[in-house]
Amino acid sequence: MAYTIKGWAKANDCESFDTIGLASLWDYWYICNCGGRKSILSDYKSLRKADRKEMMQFLKQNGFIKLFDFIYEHCD
Repeated sequence: MAYTIKGWAKANDCESFDTIGLASLWDYWYICNCGGRKSILSDYKSLRKADRKEMMQFLKQNGFIKLFDFIYEHCD
């Protein structure tokens, strides 16, 4: 089942149910490396294709470059 960004942010109990909420959570998981890197990739792959594209654009344009590179290297 493919999720929207809003739906996946809600499922992960993000602070806000949008791209910034999901990006912030993923960034935290990426920085802490508390087993979250696999979760980031799993979450990303669970998004609808249009939402994946939107998320990648958001990450790149809003300073989440390391996170963008990590996802790009492993998924796109």
